[in-house]
Amino acid sequence: QRLVAAMPTLYPPAYPVINRNPSVGAIVGNMSFGDIGQLLGVTLASGIFGFWAGKPMRRPNGYLCASLGFLAGALVAYENSTARLMGYRPNAGECSRYGLTFPTKDEIPSRNWGITNDSWFRKA
Repeated sequence: QRLVAAMPTLYPPAYPVINRNPSVGAIVGNMSFGDIGQLLGVTLASGIFGFWAGKPMRRPNGYLCASLGFLAGALVAYENSTARLMGYRPNAGECSRYGLTFPTKDEIPSRNWGITNDSWFRKA
């Protein structure tokens, strides 16, 4: 038997699970055009801000802020792609790519687990 360590979660995924424990290659391969656009947009915006705010040394500050923006955008894109594969974010495109059926609005449990009726999760 192979022991797989996974991070414990408080609530089960609300959308179909495509890959419960995705690898880095699967996550990067699953990034959508929206994720890449968000990454490039954050990089560009932070580079422009760094150039604008760095009065004495504009170009180095622009490069530094663009690098930090690229890192932040890459982390957010990675997180979004992971959440879609693991079923924690809407993943209709991934479901159609892998041949799964995406549930209708009535079949998806409420996202306000602690506030609304969460009897679908609590077994008490």
